[in-house]
Amino acid sequence: ENVTITAKWNINYYTITFKNEDGATLQSGEVAYGTVPAYTGATPTKAATAQYTYTFAGWSPEVATVTGDATYTATYDAVVNEYTVKFLDEDGTELQSGKVAYGETPAYTGATPTKAATAQYTYTFAGWTPAVAKVTGSATYTATFSNNTNSYTVTWQNEAGELIDAESVEYGGSATKSPAVPGKLGYTGKWNHD
Repeated sequence: ENVTITAKWNINYYTITFKNEDGATLQSGEVAYGTVPAYTGATPTKAATAQYTYTFAGWSPEVATVTGDATYTATYDAVVNEYTVKFLDEDGTELQSGKVAYGETPAYTGATPTKAATAQYTYTFAGWTPAVAKVTGSATYTATFSNNTNSYTVTWQNEAGELIDAESVEYGGSATKSPAVPGKLGYTGKWNHD
């Protein structure tokens, strides 16, 4: 009598788990020994922060042929976020605008802002408001100016235009000198100005 003997192999299955970086389980199941497990869920994500945007980079350790239970954890590439930084003149005119990486200190590279003088004041660029700081989000800086009160020269001249005296007086102030009116035979004089 013939007897047939058939070898029967048991296939072992192992638990393969895919986790997100924060430890949350994304997929778990039994996978046969000697096969390469496949992640079939949605692409893992990691929430952006003010500093970084994250993109899925792969699994750690690298997915390999099943030889036992294994856990794979998602890894991410981080890209530093950039934000719009604007520099404005005092009147709101845009002087410079561009993207600056999180954590960097923006720099204004244009001509020094100016403000036209008035009869009363001459203006000098005093800096930016708010004070320029490392980037943590979009920012707008506005030029500020200090004002210096203008001074004018008050002169006393005789009717021939010859200088008798002079004095520097701030805008809105009054001359304090009072030189004597030059004498002229047969006339009474007074100071006259326009």
